[in-house]
Amino acid sequence: MGSKYNFDKIIDRRHIDSYKWNVKDNEYSFSIADMDFDVMLEIKEAIIKQANISTYGYTYVNDKYYEAYIKWWKSRYDTTLKKDWFMFSISVVASIDSVIKRLTKINDGISLFSPNYNVFYNCINNNHRNVIEIPFDYKDYKYSINWDLVEQGISKSKMFILCNPHNPIGRQFSENEILRIVDICKKHNVYIISDEIHADIDYNESRYVPALKVSDYEKLIVMLSPGKIFNVAALHSSVVITPNLEIKNIIEKGLQEDDVGEPSFFSIAPIIAAYENGEEYVIELNDYLKQNRTFLKEFFDKNGLKLRIIDNNSTYLLWIDISAYSSNSEEFTNQLFTKNHILVCSGKNYHEHHSSFIRVNIATNRNNIIKFCEEIKDFLLKGENKL
Repeated sequence: MGSKYNFDKIIDRRHIDSYKWNVKDNEYSFSIADMDFDVMLEIKEAIIKQANISTYGYTYVNDKYYEAYIKWWKSRYDTTLKKDWFMFSISVVASIDSVIKRLTKINDGISLFSPNYNVFYNCINNNHRNVIEIPFDYKDYKYSINWDLVEQGISKSKMFILCNPHNPIGRQFSENEILRIVDICKKHNVYIISDEIHADIDYNESRYVPALKVSDYEKLIVMLSPGKIFNVAALHSSVVITPNLEIKNIIEKGLQEDDVGEPSFFSIAPIIAAYENGEEYVIELNDYLKQNRTFLKEFFDKNGLKLRIIDNNSTYLLWIDISAYSSNSEEFTNQLFTKNHILVCSGKNYHEHHSSFIRVNIATNRNNIIKFCEEIKDFLLKGENKL
């Protein structure tokens, strides 16, 4: 049976106000976390149908929107979510920022694993809370959890932020790991925010474990969005979920006060279409991403490049150890862009201690992946680029 979706299609996103592709014609971006693939036809049709209504006034969130999430999580992850647990928000980041404001106080500690998504640090610091980093152990190109450090960090915290699947290292946390984190948070009476925006990207190798599948901890708050898997981030559509109705009331009030709790005219119908029609798309997409990852690994090995892709089973973001060439990822990425016109993310973005890594977005057509491989090979095999 052939593929229904053409992920090899070349889509030039330059000159269309793309944040990721705000580069010149001879430059290539593998940076910001969105995809370069055609959006599903059903999503486009839903947008066109919505546009043809012709009056773009204020919109409410209908029941079908929440039911689409509920059916998807039940079918794909055998997880039962209830409609009265849901709140709409324009984005996961906006939700995290709002929840931090409502459930913690200035100078409270908020803990998270390190490395981690850089915007989490911004949300904590901008709200004048204290970042408590819990470093992963890193040995032989593999990450593991140091449970003593988890205990120490959470014990000093008011809130813990979990990124599952994890950005940037691509880790899916196991059921036992999530339960252990929850148990430590329970012990110290700490809120948990679980950002699960990368949930559906799994290379068809495994399934992420939703936090709400394994725990009914009363201080657990989960953030979901179709933004990554269906490449609809700019439709500004996400949900916050908690079974605790007292906490839900606090969060919902905060989302409204922060003006992030109301949908746009195009935030609802396309998401319903995505979840109702997206199963085959997700399967084929994950296969294609897996092929891209394999292509890079085999290219590096075949050409003697001393780049080590950290084993991951989720996200389309590869976390790559560049320590054989550089301990300064900012200088490395700047030179890679200046000399070979390849834009990737510096590991230092994901925090100070990770300057021997880069993050590479592989959610793009194979021609771009080949271009990336050719250019980084050229860059690295020129002796002057050892930094």
